[in-house]
Amino acid sequence: MPVVTAAAAALLAVTVAVTLSGCAGAENSSAPTSDTRASTLPALSQSPVADALYRCLIARGWQVTLTDDGAVQASSDTIPKEQYQLYLSDTWACNSQVAAQFPVDDNQKHLLYAAELAERSCLQQHGYQVDDPPSLQQFLDEYDSKPWSAMASSELATLAQTMSDADWKAINQACPQPVPGALH
Repeated sequence: MPVVTAAAAALLAVTVAVTLSGCAGAENSSAPTSDTRASTLPALSQSPVADALYRCLIARGWQVTLTDDGAVQASSDTIPKEQYQLYLSDTWACNSQVAAQFPVDDNQKHLLYAAELAERSCLQQHGYQVDDPPSLQQFLDEYDSKPWSAMASSELATLAQTMSDADWKAINQACPQPVPGALH
């Protein structure tokens, strides 16, 4: 099932969705990996932020998967109940590490707003309904508390749950979701 990757990850405020479907826990958490920028490593997906989160969780021993549209997937069915808090702790630690690698400063926020507007236009050109965007000032003011994303405010947020993986991949390739902290 496709996962909508919205710009609303709490700590990261990043376009990365951590869904639960295929993970086994590690016995021990390890220290974060080196502070090497993910962009110097080979791309694993369309999202350098998701790649960095994936690499961090793998380094900590979690068996997660990464979709090419930037979703990190794990499974609540296979994470032992006694390991769940450790998994959450490792996920937050990795989010902090990745946020440091991909800072979202004022310049990035301006770039992100422009990229979200471009994605909104692309989605509309492909026939999808997308809510009106906030003003630039509202986007900046609410970025940390209520981030706006064209994808998340479109009808795709609902349709993604029933559309085929191929259709989801096609719309993400046609209208890539912006990655906060990785725009230039």
